[in-house]
Amino acid sequence: ICKVELNPTTEDDAELPLPHAQRTAVTWTAPGAHSYKLNFDGATFAEDGTAGIGVVIRNEAGLVMASLSQRIPLPASVIEVEALAARRAMEFALELGFDNVILEGDSEVLVKTLKDGRNTLAHYGNLIADILFLTSHFSRIQFSFVRRQCNRLAHSLARHASIIQQMSVWMEKVPSDLILVFLADLHYLP
Repeated sequence: ICKVELNPTTEDDAELPLPHAQRTAVTWTAPGAHSYKLNFDGATFAEDGTAGIGVVIRNEAGLVMASLSQRIPLPASVIEVEALAARRAMEFALELGFDNVILEGDSEVLVKTLKDGRNTLAHYGNLIADILFLTSHFSRIQFSFVRRQCNRLAHSLARHASIIQQMSVWMEKVPSDLILVFLADLHYLP
């Protein structure tokens, strides 16, 4: 769930009526204690036939445990890019030993399919089957859909893949050009 707060630019602005888009800021929310959020997203780069995957793992304080940008060949559909990103997020978490997780993304169709917990005959059904198999390796896993505004860091990491060769991983940080995106999420945490 995204957190919505008033965001006036100055004390004087707080008293002026502002358009709705300027009054609210929608931000990422932290997981509960002793759990981690795996935010994922995909981006397509049709001009060169590739796609990007972005993954960030954060703790209950909102601190980055690890992040990843990966460039892949362009799949047949956007939902496949999202499913590949979700699968990579789960593999990444397992590789690093995270066990109690919330897999969170901004693809409503994908998250709903994963929550249903059934294999699908859709053209990306093999990816759903892979993701559902990976769930058995976690002691606790939840699936969460959020708006793009709540998934900005993962989205930015997916877009970042356009400037790398194959894959980059950062431990306890994000690429330097994404620090402001990360800090914006932290700004609204309680």
